Amino acid sequence: MHYSVIVNPVAGGGRTRQVWKQAAPIITNHGDDFSVTFTKRPGHATFLAGQLARRLRGQGQQVVLVIGGDGTLNQTLNGLMENGIPEDERVPLAYLPAGTGNDFARGFGLSNQPLEALNQVLSAKEAVRVTIGEYNEAIKHEHRYFLNNIGIGFDAAIVSRTNASKSKKKFNRLKLGSFAYLANAIAVLYNLSSFPLAVDSGRFHDHYPQAMIVISSNHPYIGGGYQVAPEMSVFDDELELVVAERHNWLLTLWECLQLARGKLSQSRFAHVYRGQRLHYSTTSLEFGQCDGEEMGNRFVDLTVSLDHYPFWAVPHH
Repeated sequence: MHYSVIVNPVAGGGRTRQVWKQAAPIITNHGDDFSVTFTKRPGHATFLAGQLARRLRGQGQQVVLVIGGDGTLNQTLNGLMENGIPEDERVPLAYLPAGTGNDFARGFGLSNQPLEALNQVLSAKEAVRVTIGEYNEAIKHEHRYFLNNIGIGFDAAIVSRTNASKSKKKFNRLKLGSFAYLANAIAVLYNLSSFPLAVDSGRFHDHYPQAMIVISSNHPYIGGGYQVAPEMSVFDDELELVVAERHNWLLTLWECLQLARGKLSQSRFAHVYRGQRLHYSTTSLEFGQCDGEEMGNRFVDLTVSLDHYPFWAVPHH
């Protein structure tokens, strides 16, 4: 097997270089070979993966291996998908989680320890087909893919605040990425106002005047291990949209605690939609996030749907 390795040297507070130093001889000792590229700027992984997709299309014995966080994995997936390559010709994707949240690793059943995850990658005999999310955003004419979730409002404001804060680096050093998320959630709760949201699931057309939490998920995890969609799986052909509205201060705090406990989607204050295609829109400027990467402050008119990608690893269930 040949591994085309993409390393993000700034992910996870910079521990990826060390991970790669340890991983390289293990790959060689396994009898495989590799080529490696380090990303040099934001979005560089997408460009590198696009080149690989064109070059390796339809070839066997090739895997693209990402060492970084969920953001690097997301960028790589989008690069591999941007040429409209049919599913049976897509280059399998593998991942050593070395970022802050590592939520996709949890959702797939990949060890959070990079070298244990490498063992799962090297043990694979064939690719595993996983569900990925696809979104079309009509206002900015964006078309992208996601592995974890896409959110507007509350969780996206937390991502924005976490990325801007110095605490993220501190928590990264301590390997406590989920605490950075929680610490900033409390601050966001004070400042965030609700917004109008329209949802069209095909069967339902609903309007929420006071939406606050709006998250489409491909698997349970968000923010470094919190469960927003406990029943979802990357091996199911479905996405889940959870909507919760802002109420009085106490009820809103209760909703956020339920989110932290992984119980929001079962709460009577949450509205849950499942399907292969969902459409929702806002008429106000809101924060957006996709796989923990900021989408900016914007009006949103989103259609989320499904696609699939071959993933190279043996999942632990």
